[in-house]
Amino acid sequence: MVENSKKIMVLGATGYTGRLIVAELQRKGLPFAIAGRSPERLAALRAEFKLDEATPSVVANPLQPETLPALFESEVGLLINCAGPFTRLGAPVVRQALEHGSHYLDITGEQAYIAHTITAFHLLALAQQRVAIPGCGVEYALSNWLAALAALDLEPLDSLATATATLNLQTSQGTQRSLFAALGSYGLGWRNGRRVVKLTGSEVRRFRFPPPFGEQTAVWTPFGDSVTLPRHIKVQRVDSYLALPAPAAFGLQLISPLLPIVSTTLGFVLDKAVGLRQRGPQEEARQANQWALVAEAIGPKGRRTVTLQGRDVYGLTAVIVVWAAEQMLSPGFDKAGILGPAQAFNPATAIEYLKGFGVEFTSE
Repeated sequence: MVENSKKIMVLGATGYTGRLIVAELQRKGLPFAIAGRSPERLAALRAEFKLDEATPSVVANPLQPETLPALFESEVGLLINCAGPFTRLGAPVVRQALEHGSHYLDITGEQAYIAHTITAFHLLALAQQRVAIPGCGVEYALSNWLAALAALDLEPLDSLATATATLNLQTSQGTQRSLFAALGSYGLGWRNGRRVVKLTGSEVRRFRFPPPFGEQTAVWTPFGDSVTLPRHIKVQRVDSYLALPAPAAFGLQLISPLLPIVSTTLGFVLDKAVGLRQRGPQEEARQANQWALVAEAIGPKGRRTVTLQGRDVYGLTAVIVVWAAEQMLSPGFDKAGILGPAQAFNPATAIEYLKGFGVEFTSE
């Protein structure tokens, strides 16, 4: 139950994932509002979803901070931010949400932005007694929850690793832009209980995923777990990996020192190319997508490997984000700060909910 019928504001509602989140909010009958940069696209979205006057719409642009206070004029208790790339656009929105007494979450996949949000806004969130969760989409929420379950009762840990594999994945424009932004920056790893700088693709190892994936080669990737998990799990080493065909994985390892230079040089061209593509996968392609996650915890008390798998990463992102928003606005939610998904919510409860949407969990 959403406390006092506070509205959930969706910024970037006219984007690919934003529209899926609007559909999920409408399906669950939750009070919400929509926002974006284009009045015309907001009007089209209102018509498509048959939104009435109970659902306000706001024209707001993160690049124009003076437009952001209007987001909170209609009893907004939580803001869902879908307007990326977040490294460039996210910080002003986080600040405005917290200063207006609103909870906040977003769907970023950008590790540097998550780290900056923790550093810049944790004290403000504590002072406001509000929670902000950067990275509550499918890739980070699921790996955060799965890693926490792998680590359960095994701390202190020597190592904690997560790996992601996908089949038939088509990505949206926003996802592609976030990937380019991530490649253009150095990653943060966790070694010997402290942060270290690492390069995408600099390490390669094998993981055993559930069928139909099987054993896969995976490359070190700057995902958010290296930043979020050590804040609440006692661990010496945290790593995140992405499964790739072996030739691509080892090729990426060879050129990893050049990735920031190459991605910066080609960034403008790539951004324009993304803008010419369709906005995201159609329903049939989304249902054809399969994904799997592995989390592996190792320490003096033993080791545990757990897995998750399912379909449709974009549809599941909408399910996760709306569930998280509902929990944050419930009367019993009393946390504060910039938190990871496994800090904000009970991982077992979250995954149990997702089983109703085709997610499968195993533990070894």
